[in-house]
Amino acid sequence: MQTSNTITPFNNPLIRFISEKKYRWLRHALFITAGFLLAFKGDLGGGSGDPDLARFREALLKVDTITFIFIMSMVYLLFQVLIPRLLFRSRIFLFFLSFICIIILIYILVWQLDAYYLRGMALPGFQHVDFSLLNFIQVSVVVAVLLGSAVGLKVFKKWISDVAQMNELQQRNLEAELQQLKSQVNPHFLFNTLNNLLVLTKTDPEKASVVLLGLSDLLRYQLYDSNREKIVLSKDIAFIQNFLSLEKIRKNDFTFSITTEGNMDSQLLPPFLFIPFVENAVKHGASTVGHSYLDLGFIIKGKELHFHSENSRPVVKQQMIGGLGLGNIRRRLELLYPGTHTLDITDSVDKYIVNLTIPL
Repeated sequence: MQTSNTITPFNNPLIRFISEKKYRWLRHALFITAGFLLAFKGDLGGGSGDPDLARFREALLKVDTITFIFIMSMVYLLFQVLIPRLLFRSRIFLFFLSFICIIILIYILVWQLDAYYLRGMALPGFQHVDFSLLNFIQVSVVVAVLLGSAVGLKVFKKWISDVAQMNELQQRNLEAELQQLKSQVNPHFLFNTLNNLLVLTKTDPEKASVVLLGLSDLLRYQLYDSNREKIVLSKDIAFIQNFLSLEKIRKNDFTFSITTEGNMDSQLLPPFLFIPFVENAVKHGASTVGHSYLDLGFIIKGKELHFHSENSRPVVKQQMIGGLGLGNIRRRLELLYPGTHTLDITDSVDKYIVNLTIPL
């Protein structure tokens, strides 16, 4: 049985933290805090008795502060302007050019700050930033990793948002398709029943009045119960019972049986899952000439419902135009139970058998 694929929503707490709007300010606060800790990397330590070291620490603190503010500004420039307006609009070359310009600006800033605040201070082990290709490469690699991580985070968040929107759109489309499929079943059944009633009004008016009363019960079910997303299984079985009772009035020699095993009152299922099989059995199997039968079974085993339908095939094949029922129910089952249901149909010379298993 072929099934349709569905997109599973993201329920991972980390992904939800990255993507959901209610965590927006907390994300920014954590991001800025992490950038602050990386920028100062212990430069906020206590004082020292060495005046030269104290002056150096003070100068280094100024450099770190200016660098932190400028780099965070560039990161948010990426977040708020360059990524949405360039990268997400497929202007890749302009975005790449802007990315390179930001790296160059940061290198120039770091070089100028080092030259202005730190160059005159000699501290053993401290590496100054010179205006050279080697220093440019070293600074550029660090900055590129930092900015690249920020871009990757923004792209990942956008991907999560796009997948969530696709999932929501797919869910809405599935719901709309299910409603369309279900709405095709209801008029199809009503059309068949009204045809039966038309015949009886001419041949047996008394039976026609009984059919009309039964039809009112069926329509009440269609108008009120079937519009719900799920109904109690016993109501769907009662609907089938009423429908077959009406068919028995019209047929000359037609018998049916409905057997149940398990608590049908405790199971909720989408409405009209089984009526297409019943309609098909009655339409193509219950002959008006000679004996015909239909046996239905609803068996609950564990967390599965097993539906069985067996009906006779007429000796004389009836020339009837097939309806939409079975095609619709196949598609509806694929949408409701993708990969979790089985449907086996056996079409032999003298009988037609349906076995359906769905999860509860």
